[in-house]
Amino acid sequence: MGSSILIKFFTLAAAIALTSGSASAQLPTIKYTQDKYQASIPDWSKITWDKLPLIQQAGFIKIPAKLIPVFGYNPSRSWDAGQKSDSVVMLGDADDAFSLGNFTLAGIRKVALSNPVANSQPTLKDLGFMKWQTTQSLVKAIPRLGRLRVNQVQPILALFGKSGYLPYSCSSGTINDCIETYPELGKKPLGNINLEDYSTLSIPGLSTTPIRNFAFWQQTPINQIPQLSFVPFDKMPQPVNSGQGVVGIASVVFGSREQGEEIADNYFISGSVVRGDRTVTKACTVGKKCAYLELGDFTPYAGLYGKRWASGTDSPLVKGGYGFLAAVNGGKEPTGRLVYGNGFKVVLTNTNESEGKADFALYFRICARPPFMAKTCTPYFIGPIPWIGVKENDLVIVGTGR
Repeated sequence: MGSSILIKFFTLAAAIALTSGSASAQLPTIKYTQDKYQASIPDWSKITWDKLPLIQQAGFIKIPAKLIPVFGYNPSRSWDAGQKSDSVVMLGDADDAFSLGNFTLAGIRKVALSNPVANSQPTLKDLGFMKWQTTQSLVKAIPRLGRLRVNQVQPILALFGKSGYLPYSCSSGTINDCIETYPELGKKPLGNINLEDYSTLSIPGLSTTPIRNFAFWQQTPINQIPQLSFVPFDKMPQPVNSGQGVVGIASVVFGSREQGEEIADNYFISGSVVRGDRTVTKACTVGKKCAYLELGDFTPYAGLYGKRWASGTDSPLVKGGYGFLAAVNGGKEPTGRLVYGNGFKVVLTNTNESEGKADFALYFRICARPPFMAKTCTPYFIGPIPWIGVKENDLVIVGTGR
């Protein structure tokens, strides 16, 4: 499959200011000082999906119906400016970065930070993927469930009862025996019953089964998994990379009057993300606007002296994504870096030369691993989400992917 596949994408700029102040006010940070330098480092033990600032642009992605079987789920969606990222990012998008599918509901509850509904018992309706489950898919996800009698699992009893006449062998026999004898009952989706009437405890084994065992789990937004929005990024099954492998100094902020020059790509530390999830540096286009942050070395041999981090909003977009999903957004993304791993791209946004300040933002992407195919990802195009800004002579976390 090539990039000729029609994948529609649309984005609208929103009238919401990107300011480092607003991001810093919401994001938990740790202050670090050494000699005359200081930095605000993300406190990943307190930063959760719920804590991330709002998405600043509206957009949508529409996957053609013929491609949905290739994915095994439907990653299509739309979002508005001012929407929270946990209502936009699906489990499948972030699984490669954080292994979200390895979580169980019980495991999430153990590591989630407190919130107003932490002590309430979620219902099956609160668990986004339950409406797509059938009895067959549940038994596949939780094999021991099939050995229970139908009347021991009230949601399944109710589902079978809605199908009209319920044979005696189903009401008193095992779930496995019932769906083997009456296959049509095993194909009914749980969305046919009122899921709000049943807690997650009403299905034995549900809370201790990995999320990835369930059908269509990938297309579930993060905020539709109870408590997942309140799990710190350092408590994910695959914790976030701290990004502190390489740290530089924000030497000089240059504004939008700057233009691209005849200069080698390796003079920049920002650029495209390519297959293998590494940053390939890209110089600004000659003669085009190019605001940037010039860096200095904080430690000997860091190799950052004079290097530039180009603005992702004030310079042309760069190539992004790989596989057939690379066609999304015209195959383009803002220039930036994978500072904290591949979960999101960090992009320099506003630069204020007179005040010596630079703002950053995060961008997310959509990835999928279709059966028998290599991973495919869109460019980083969901965002921007305001991030922690810097001022001249602050320390800058550059990450390890230089």
